[in-house]
This record gives sequence, C-alpha cells and structure tokens, in this order.
Amino acid sequence: MKRILLCGGMVLLLANVAIAEPAGMVMYFQSGDEVYLLLAEHAGSERGWGGFGGGAREGETIAETAAHKGSEESRGYFIAADLLHKIKGQAPVMDGDFASYFAEVAFVPAPRIMNHPPPEANDAYLERSTFAWIPYSAVADFLQKDIDRKKKYMIDPAFLPAGSNTGYFWPIWLSNMRKAVTSQSLPWQQH
Repeated sequence: MKRILLCGGMVLLLANVAIAEPAGMVMYFQSGDEVYLLLAEHAGSERGWGGFGGGAREGETIAETAAHKGSEESRGYFIAADLLHKIKGQAPVMDGDFASYFAEVAFVPAPRIMNHPPPEANDAYLERSTFAWIPYSAVADFLQKDIDRKKKYMIDPAFLPAGSNTGYFWPIWLSNMRKAVTSQSLPWQQH
C-alpha cells in the first residue's frame, strides 16, 4: 500500500507502508435460493445488529484484522486462521477506511456460537451478546438506497432470538453492506 505524507509543505510518497486500518467480515451460508448472514448484537450497546469487525492490532494486514475480529466476535467459535484462508485473495469492499470481507462458512446453530466458551479471558470475545442467522432477503430492501446512519432499520422479529435487546440493524453496518451492493461485490450475486 502506498501512502502520501505531507511534511513541512513537501510531499513524500511512502511505498509499501503497512497502515493499521479497521476491518471486518460478514459470515454467511447458502441454502437453496437464500443466503443467511451471521449477525450479532453489540453487548451492552444500542448499536443494533451487524457483522463483525473493528480495529487492527499493530502490524496486521486488513485481511488479518478482519479474520481476528471475526474470530473474537464469534466468541472464538470460528478460528482466525480458517477465516483468513476463506478470504485469501479477496479484494475488500472499502467504505471510507473500513474494509469488509465475506466468508462463506458451514451452518452451525446460532445458540452454539452464542454459548461457545471463549478460548481465553479477554473481553474482546464478549463484545457481542446474541447471535442469529438472518436471511439476506430481510436486509436487501434496505440496501437499495443510501443509508441514513441516524435511522433505525427494523428487523422482522421472527428472525431474532429471545433475549434480544435491539430489533434493528446497525446503520453503519448497513452502510458497509450498501457499499458492497453498489460495487457489485456480494459474492453470492456474482456469476
């Protein structure tokens, strides 16, 4: 990655500089004509439901960040190395400085993920509270126009587990998904 640095009125071009950028991933599986997205609520927050992601660790590539956040925020159920392998060679969808990847995974019941014991005593594994497989068709209509980040985009309660605190998608996550739609980057829609 090349970066431009302004220094005292001079422009310096820095080649191959690793910049720690936030990244995440959407895990999904396909069944028949439907795609199901693994989404989770943010614990102790009113953000709503979304995919997984966040800040980088020092020295990580954006793909490594997406994989480690997918692993952490699934309570360690999905292994970072496996997720990294699934997204190998995939170009991320960039929404500002946030990079989104898509990883097809095998179906596992959401309660199994939600109740998976974290592999270590680290709060990062408890950032999400409840999990659900939500059909892409329940999201798709919202993605047909720009996302208002102050609006609540409601989820059909039939898709949400008991104990959910919020009933809406996190608008920032929807904005990331909208970018994937407009750039024609959803893997299940590519032919």
